[in-house]
Amino acid sequence: MPLLCNRAGIDRCRTEDSKERAGMMQVVETFGLELMAWMGGVAAGYLAWASAPFWWPAMRAFCGRRRLPRPLLFSACAGCLAYAAYLALLVALRLLILAVPPLSAGLEQLASHPGIAATLLAALVYGLPLLVFTGWTARFLGARWARVMAPSPDAQPAP
Repeated sequence: MPLLCNRAGIDRCRTEDSKERAGMMQVVETFGLELMAWMGGVAAGYLAWASAPFWWPAMRAFCGRRRLPRPLLFSACAGCLAYAAYLALLVALRLLILAVPPLSAGLEQLASHPGIAATLLAALVYGLPLLVFTGWTARFLGARWARVMAPSPDAQPAP
């Protein structure tokens, strides 16, 4: 799309830019600067937690005493294994809740009350296992990675 060199095009760009700035200022004024900072901190924390299955093994692969062969492949495999174990745990937990009706009713009652207890319970039940599986996977797979990636003794070099 060609740039408009007339005065109306420049004025329109300035007014759209000022409208965008005014919209952001309205959001900051509505929620307050402190709440906006808290929301940014929570978003950054969630990003760090959700991506931990990939950056934790990457730190193990790149920054360890001994660098692992094929560190990007190791990070991807360890992250996928951690997420698979985590999802298997969630499915098993959900099946357990469906199989035991009194436990299901108790959890629904706890979840229906908004409060810090329900929030902390959800964070512990859903957040902690992912970090545990990530640490276990990085350790377990890291100890065996050099043997997994070693060439087989009967492999012939390519010409």
